[in-house]
Amino acid sequence: MSTKIDTLDMFKTVAARVDKREFQHLTRESVITDLGIDSLSMMQIVGEMETELDVMIPDEDLVELVTVGDLCDKVEARLGKAV
Repeated sequence: MSTKIDTLDMFKTVAARVDKREFQHLTRESVITDLGIDSLSMMQIVGEMETELDVMIPDEDLVELVTVGDLCDKVEARLGKAV
């Protein structure tokens, strides 16, 4: 049985918890730096998503992240490989 994980919703939830504010208008096209998320917060967000989903995103993939969708795509690709 496969459950589809909404990585965008997960990002919103984790980002809100880490940054202690809501991201109501966040989309996959949202540029991470435009959201006011700094690199330390981003590392925390990625780390929490990795832990919750039991995936590992290589550091070299993280430097390529520009938009929220970039991260969602990386996570979804890892989830696909884990199945």
